[in-house]
Amino acid sequence: MRRSFRSLSCEALVIKYKNLNEADRLITIFCQEKGKILVIAKGLRKLKSSKRAYLEPGNLVKIQLIIGQSLPILTQATLISDLSCLREKLSQIRSLQQILEVIDKLFVEEELELDLYQLVIATRDLLLQKQSLGQIKHNLGLIVQQLGYLPQKQGSLLDYISQITDRPMNSFEFLKI
Repeated sequence: MRRSFRSLSCEALVIKYKNLNEADRLITIFCQEKGKILVIAKGLRKLKSSKRAYLEPGNLVKIQLIIGQSLPILTQATLISDLSCLREKLSQIRSLQQILEVIDKLFVEEELELDLYQLVIATRDLLLQKQSLGQIKHNLGLIVQQLGYLPQKQGSLLDYISQITDRPMNSFEFLKI
């Protein structure tokens, strides 16, 4: 039996990670070609790993994946844009965590339209530029609408997203207002 492997190179937003074994990590990424996917980064938790700092939540990276029968394996990562400047204050960390959780809950694994992917990246960049909460909430509302959901009529955006996904939000209530 012959295994078929193919590779994929793409720009991706790191959403979250979970430690696996002593040296590996499961990373949830968001890319235009595949949407939200779970990948394995082997050896990432080793001290000598060159990819370790690049694959933090919120970072925009260029990655190389090998796609086989099971989960894709991340083989290379290059940093495009990091959010280390946001990790100085707890309020900024909360903001980032909230936006990443919204993206994680709303999207599924599938190819995305370029406009929708760019809107997600633009929303991330608004946080990086320390723009107003109103603009960030507006962009998140546009993402919800472009995914085919009805516009939010009243209440908070978080409550609306919790209703859509049937799962409560876990992160701090940055967008509750």
